[in-house]
Amino acid sequence: MASERDKGPTASRPHAADLRQGKDETKLDLRSSDDLRSKRLDRYQAKRLAQEILREGTVSYTKHCEEELRNDAMDTMDAANVLRCGKIEREPEPAEKFGAWRYQVETQRMAVVIEIHSKTSLRVITAWRKKKS
Repeated sequence: MASERDKGPTASRPHAADLRQGKDETKLDLRSSDDLRSKRLDRYQAKRLAQEILREGTVSYTKHCEEELRNDAMDTMDAANVLRCGKIEREPEPAEKFGAWRYQVETQRMAVVIEIHSKTSLRVITAWRKKKS
């Protein structure tokens, strides 16, 4: 039995048609908000999903992050720009206490650490301005 999600306008479209139209076959379905805290995404999936969440989902900040942003003369717009333009260079690290994976997103000047909670929600755990070498 097909779920309501499967009955949408793209449910009957062949996969090959999506590929011909240049659609990324690895794009995650944003209509589902499954819990992703315990799922380890690779760096590229995490970056792509973080950008989608930034555009269409919910981004929240921990109190610790808000304090660190203020300490480094940054704000949430700076953190959003890091998510938009930064790279995930390192493999994710488990935050076992919280049952989640953490991803470090970096630009040349700033970095943030995020947890992806669902396909529509992420949390910025901390942020900092990199020291000049």
